[in-house]
Amino acid sequence: MRLVSSCRSRVLTLSIAILFSCAAVLAAGANPPARQDNAAFQRQLQSIASNFGGKVTLAGVDLKTGERFGIHADRPVPTASVIKLPVMVEAFYLMQEGKLSWSQPVKETAFDRVPGSGILQDLNPQINLTLGDAITLMIDLSDNTAANIVIHQTGIAPVNARMRKLGLRHTKLFGYVFHAKHPETAEGKKFGLGMTTADDMVHLLTLIQQHAILTPAACDHMLEILGKQRALDAFPRYTSNIPGVTWDHKTGALDTVRNDVGIAQTPAGPIVLAGFAFDSPDQQWTADNAALLVLARLARAVLDHFLPVAAAATKK
Repeated sequence: MRLVSSCRSRVLTLSIAILFSCAAVLAAGANPPARQDNAAFQRQLQSIASNFGGKVTLAGVDLKTGERFGIHADRPVPTASVIKLPVMVEAFYLMQEGKLSWSQPVKETAFDRVPGSGILQDLNPQINLTLGDAITLMIDLSDNTAANIVIHQTGIAPVNARMRKLGLRHTKLFGYVFHAKHPETAEGKKFGLGMTTADDMVHLLTLIQQHAILTPAACDHMLEILGKQRALDAFPRYTSNIPGVTWDHKTGALDTVRNDVGIAQTPAGPIVLAGFAFDSPDQQWTADNAALLVLARLARAVLDHFLPVAAAATKK
């Protein structure tokens, strides 16, 4: 009996030790190393931007904690193809209102066909596109011809009116891609295809992510399209190796401009980010363009801040 009692005592002691050990491991996992304070984080972002050689505006928010950050986030900037995101939003509103349909046929005109990014310019114009095809090409390949096709369906003024209604104070589409703007305005001459601010784009993306506009299904559909973006040299460049991180985003580019706006879907929750690098001294159309690299470094710094444990694991 004493032997049995002794064995039971040892088993009980061992079990208690194991339980305490497991609790300690769980506690450590629940309390990862504290991230840097917001002031230090802001200084890091400023340092990265200042080494670029051009100008940078940035805005972001961690939707789980509400922490915000930015660099000249309210400064109006050229959108380049980022303006195609508001065009897509307006198209989805018109589909919800029954004025357009995802599956409706759309025809490409000679006016629509323009150079630059995209594939439609190299295809037979009579390929039986649907509006949904054109929206997808406009976002994922930034197809300029597809953008003109979609803008013909939405109109220019309705896109701008919708953005104002949604609270985007500085976002405007000035015309069709690679066409003269009518009427010509000082803003149009300065910004080109469109203008916005980093704050405006974070606001719009937050509305989509939080299902605060349209229907949840429509918001999810737009996120799905943004998630198939083919241009991956900016925000995803140094962050795609972080476990569980994916991007729903839209890019834009001009000779002296590189932009990326999107949502990092992470295990800790979504982080919305909008970055604009302009007046770039590097005008090369390469993956290692300096403006692309500064956006990539900023995105990595953001995810290092909000996901310190996961990000650190990728550097080992």
